[in-house]
Parts: sequence; C-alpha cells; structure tokens
Amino acid sequence: LSLELRNQVLLASGTTGIFSFLCCVVAVSMVIALRLYIHFIYRLAMYQVLASLFFSMSIGLALMLYDYNEDSLYYEASCKMTAFFILYSAWVKILFTIWLTFHLFSYVVFFKNLKRLEWLYISSSVLSPLLIACIPLITKSYGFVGAWCFIRSWNDDCATEKYTEGIVEQFVLFYGPAILMVGLCVVAIVTMLSVLLYRHYSHVSYVDQGTPLLDRDQRKEIIKQLLPLLAYPIIYLLILIFP
Repeated sequence: LSLELRNQVLLASGTTGIFSFLCCVVAVSMVIALRLYIHFIYRLAMYQVLASLFFSMSIGLALMLYDYNEDSLYYEASCKMTAFFILYSAWVKILFTIWLTFHLFSYVVFFKNLKRLEWLYISSSVLSPLLIACIPLITKSYGFVGAWCFIRSWNDDCATEKYTEGIVEQFVLFYGPAILMVGLCVVAIVTMLSVLLYRHYSHVSYVDQGTPLLDRDQRKEIIKQLLPLLAYPIIYLLILIFP
C-alpha cells in the first residue's frame, strides 16, 4: 500500500475505534451511576462492554502509526505494541462472549445458574490472552499487515514474500480457534432461541427440577430478562462474520 492510502485506512479505523471507545465509556458510566452492577446479569453485560471498550481503544492506537516511517524506531515499537493489544483485546472480547454464551446456555437449557463461576469467567478471559499475545513477541512476528499492525503475513513490506511462520501463527493463535468458538456460539444461540420459543408457546415450563410449572406471564418475564443478554453474543458474532 502507498503511504497515502495507508494513512486513509488508519485514519478511518482509528477514528472508528475512538468513537466506539467513547460510546463504551458512556455505557459503563451509566451502569455505574445506576448501580446496575450489583446484579449479576448486568455485570455480565458490563464485562462485555468493558471488553469492547478495551478492543476499541486498541483499534484507536492505530492513529499513532499515521505517516508511518519504517526507518523510525518509534513507529516500529508503536506497531508492535498496537498489534499486541489488538490480539490481546480481541481474545478478551471473544472469551467473554464465549463465557456469556455458556452461562446463558446453562441457564436456559439445563436450568443451572453458574454465577459462582464469575471469578473463572474474569480470570480466564483476562489472563489467558496474555499468553497468546506474547507468543508473536517472542517469535518477532508482529508487524505491518497491509494498513495496520498484526501478525505479519509477509516479510518486510513485500506482499510477494510470504512469511510462513506468521501465517501459521495467525491461524493457530487467532483465526482457527476463533472460527471454532464462533461456530460453537452459533449452535448454542440457535439452541437457546429454540428452547425459549418452545417454552414460551408450550403449556409447560420448568425453572428447576421439582419446581411448579410457570404460567404464561412468568415465562414472558424470564424471556424478557434473557433476550437482552442474548443480544450481546449475537451482535458480536454478526460483526465477526459480516465485518
């Protein structure tokens, strides 16, 4: 890419990232101001928003690479830092989406409320991506890929010289597992929606083994509580599949 075209792409993506970051800040501020975080369901939603906030901030870092000069140590360090945070924050977002989907699936299908696993949701989503993001640092695979920084697909800035190790790392560290997890989330979401619709229109519905049947109004109330949370993984998966 020419420097002019690269700057245009960086400006567009960086500006979008900053705008998304500000929207997430407003959303988190509202949750805190209204003290919604005291409810576990809203905390799950807030974790999703915080993950989006961090990812948006990582995309916004691309503005530091405007007018990139390949001979400058500052730009080289900035590129590696940006690539590290993009890979790390993308995995944080994916894992929080996986855990939210898993939690909803357990509740909707098996009537299990796993709020006691909140510490596992947070620790695994925040710490395990650090290990993944550090691997390209060790192998020195971070660099420019077209207009932005990520794991390199080619040597230097020449698209004709493929960087095999980088391509393998892209698939092993991100695209392969991400596609698998997205597929599992899609199956889980379709299953949950089917179960919710079946229980909504059927004459019987249980919230736990041995409990009385729920009447129609109670079933509607449960669906109203669950559908907003289902929107988070659905919207995120749509963005991943149709960028």
